[in-house]
Amino acid sequence: MGKTSLRLTKHTITPLHLAYARNHSVIKDLASEFDSYTVKIDGEMEGMEEKVLNVKDMIASFPRTVAVAALICAGNRRAKMQEKTGKEVRGIKWSEGTIANARWGGVLLRDILISAGIPEQEDAQKGFHVCFASNVAPCQDDTSYGGSIPLEEVMAKDGAAMLAYEMNDAPLTPDHGFPLRVVVPGYFGMRWVKWVDRITISRNESPNFYQQRDYKMLPECVSSPEKAIQENWWGRTPSMQRLNCNSVVAHIQCLTLACPDQKTLKVTGYAYSHCPISRVEISADDGETWHEVRITYQEGSWSWSLWEGELVVDIDVDALEWASHGQRNGLPKTKITVMSRAFDQSGSAQDTECRWNLRGVGFCGVGVGTIEV
Repeated sequence: MGKTSLRLTKHTITPLHLAYARNHSVIKDLASEFDSYTVKIDGEMEGMEEKVLNVKDMIASFPRTVAVAALICAGNRRAKMQEKTGKEVRGIKWSEGTIANARWGGVLLRDILISAGIPEQEDAQKGFHVCFASNVAPCQDDTSYGGSIPLEEVMAKDGAAMLAYEMNDAPLTPDHGFPLRVVVPGYFGMRWVKWVDRITISRNESPNFYQQRDYKMLPECVSSPEKAIQENWWGRTPSMQRLNCNSVVAHIQCLTLACPDQKTLKVTGYAYSHCPISRVEISADDGETWHEVRITYQEGSWSWSLWEGELVVDIDVDALEWASHGQRNGLPKTKITVMSRAFDQSGSAQDTECRWNLRGVGFCGVGVGTIEV
């Protein structure tokens, strides 16, 4: 529970100034190159046509599509993982605010790939991957940035994978990938490649460092980068793709001040998954009992969910210690911890166990917040 997540949950659509931006390269301002910016489409699928699309022509030639989708860093809640396990994780110690719920506008990747000769039949798509690359700038660990997702996910008729040129009804800014970025609703943010300039259909996942040697939930036995390499855990562990089911407690407010032995708490937070959230529950007794809360916002299939609920908590005043440092106006204080867990419409539940991994990615232990009353 932190100030960032509290600020974020005051908005259904995240304002640009609150939207996180994570990059593995310098941020390039390509405004002067917009008229000549192109995306190359190629690959090894039989019957497809190699194409080079000018971004201006693409915008003019293909229908505009809009989707609300949550952009989420794989390292969201990494600091919480380290705090809960007491074990060091490698990466920026993000709290719970590397998430942005935005309205994206662009061109469906499905439409573009069909125009390049990719078949619409699902059987023909199986076993292929769509590899995205940005060669605009060198990266920290590779010459360029790249990633991939299965072709059938891009080609799904009910999907919304797109080449986006708008965020919240305005052109993308440089740090969010102007003039063009990949948006893959329901997938972790590292697959949403910014400044995309090449799309390749391949029988293999992207060979890029950020697909093969990063963003994987290595098993707990992998205690060091050296061990990950020596025992080929990078090659043995699947790449992270779809979002897992997750929730966060953003704020707790005490609604009753006068009554010392019973408190009513208002609890708010957010939840997300690769599909809509079906319910969120909270507990103030370490998970002994759970109470369903109200989902106050959810838009379409890929937005985050905002939720709120109230809990009545009984306090054993006689059991409190009357230590001088714990007094306020002659009364002792105590901390109340509230946990949250989410469930989605596919039947998945938040994996509330706190399992550690070396990179601190994909953490989805219970949401936790505390209040002093």
